[in-house]
Amino acid sequence: MTGGERLDLEPAHLALAQSLLGKLEGQFGLGREERTVVAIAGESGSGKSISAMAIADVLSARSISAVVLHQDDYFIRPPRANHAHRIGDLSSVGPHEVRLDLLASHIADFRAGRDVPDAPRADHHSDSFVSRRLDLGKASVLVVEGTYVLTLHDSDVRIFLEATHEETDERRRRRNRDVDAPIIDRILAIEHEIIALQARRADIVIDRDFRIRT
Repeated sequence: MTGGERLDLEPAHLALAQSLLGKLEGQFGLGREERTVVAIAGESGSGKSISAMAIADVLSARSISAVVLHQDDYFIRPPRANHAHRIGDLSSVGPHEVRLDLLASHIADFRAGRDVPDAPRADHHSDSFVSRRLDLGKASVLVVEGTYVLTLHDSDVRIFLEATHEETDERRRRRNRDVDAPIIDRILAIEHEIIALQARRADIVIDRDFRIRT
């Protein structure tokens, strides 16, 4: 399993992943010979990363090799630099902040069974991107998570977490990664208007309590 930072998985997330796996196997044919791309989108704090990692863990327990890609690794600017740029120009907030074309190309590499020797990974400590290898050749499932990943065209299953940034305020504070400033509310409100539209593309919707709604 390959991805960004390791997250602590709670029983609720693993239970959700188990339920999702049943739907993915039954309705979408996951586990067959074809490579499968699962895209997970939602607002900040909605649980995208933890859900992606939980799905990968459950798949691993079934001896199904999965790789997780995090949209955060594909921003044009590293985290703190991107935040500073947003403060100076709120019109910069949106999908154009992200190298979605590069992310799409790595999905294409997965489809073709090609490893990627130099994929980016965001290093929050140094506020930079470092290079890492993506071992995609032997993977059966690619899980891609991020705020805008349902805008990508090449995915087999689209999952949307419908919890809004207002509903996940406490969760984001516990995560202690976002800068606590009034400007954050404005940024999250802008993102909300963009991200919410992706729910229309979802095959599966998960509510704020990590229950499968549709």
